[in-house]
Amino acid sequence: MSRVDPPGRKYSALVIDDDVALQGLFNALLSRNGYAVDCAPNGRAAFEYLRRGSYSVILLDLMMPDVNGFELLDRLQRDSPRLLSRVIVMTGAAQRVVESVDTSRIWALIRKPFDINKLIGTVGACAAASTTHATLPSPRSPAVA
Repeated sequence: MSRVDPPGRKYSALVIDDDVALQGLFNALLSRNGYAVDCAPNGRAAFEYLRRGSYSVILLDLMMPDVNGFELLDRLQRDSPRLLSRVIVMTGAAQRVVESVDTSRIWALIRKPFDINKLIGTVGACAAASTTHATLPSPRSPAVA
């Protein structure tokens, strides 16, 4: 059963990461902060979640098997560009890979390892903007260290 937009939860998050431990961490952190959280192990599974529900924020790992984060970003750009402003890319990839991410089309990019308080703050700002200004571009910082 999907937890997208359950009663009593103001925001919902989709965590897309192949690392089960990080899925658990994000689930715990976000749930404690009032989010309904779904987790997908790769871009292919994420397509299904995104097809069935709406999310306030999408946390996306770049380096995954099957359908990776780059492929998911490209598909969102093609099929649902309005969702890109809800994406926070999280990566531990090399600087060369990080530099290839077009940060102008996403909410933020956060490098792993990350500061938990900065992550929660960035997620909160993204979720609030996606709810309040769903159709307008929101002011955002393109990258968070």
